[in-house]
Amino acid sequence: MSESEATDLNSNLADVSFCAFALSDCVVHVSPGPAKYLRAVHRTALELAVPNLFGLEIGGYWLMPDQINQLRKLPECYPANETDLVRNAIEAFLSAQIQAIQLPGVFHCLETPTEQNSSLSNDLKATIHP
Repeated sequence: MSESEATDLNSNLADVSFCAFALSDCVVHVSPGPAKYLRAVHRTALELAVPNLFGLEIGGYWLMPDQINQLRKLPECYPANETDLVRNAIEAFLSAQIQAIQLPGVFHCLETPTEQNSSLSNDLKATIHP
C-alpha cells in the first residue's frame, strides 16, 4: 500500500467498517482468575466462527460482529460469582486476537464500553491456537 493510499484510507475512515477477523495463534495476557475460562472461551469462539468465510484460498475460522456479540453472552451460562471472570477472559481473548490488525479504529468497534480491560494484569500468558 502506498503512502497516498494509506492517507486516503485514514481520511475516509468513516467509510470503512469492520467485517470479520480470522482466529489465529496468539498470546493472551490475563490474571489467574480469568485464565481458567480461556479454554471455554476459545472453544466457544471456534464453534461460533465461520470456516472459510472468504473462500478456501484465504481459509481460517472467522468471527464477525454477530459472533462476537454471541461470544460476549457466554458469561450468562455461568453462576453470578463467575460472570466477571468469564467476561474478562473473553475481552482478553478478543484483544489478543486482534493485536496483529493495524487498522486504526478496528479495536474500538469491538470494545465494549466498560473498563474491564484495564483491570487485567499481565500475571499470566496463555497461548491460544485455533
